[in-house]
Amino acid sequence: MTLSQMKENDFGHISYINTEPSFLRRFYDLGFMEGQCIRCENIGLLGTPIAYQIRGSKIALRKCDADKIGVVL
Repeated sequence: MTLSQMKENDFGHISYINTEPSFLRRFYDLGFMEGQCIRCENIGLLGTPIAYQIRGSKIALRKCDADKIGVVL
């Protein structure tokens, strides 16, 4: 399952990040790392952006970026 498939208020743990190294560094800088607990907070009206709670911060990602991150509920 990917981050974009989560429903509001679902909790999970990041299992993988499938992207090129330049974006991988950006995800790491935002706190998206394997094993981190994450919660889907809010989904935009058209399905994008999607807000997530991770490591005490709320971060919104586009759906195409959230598709690159796998999660286990």
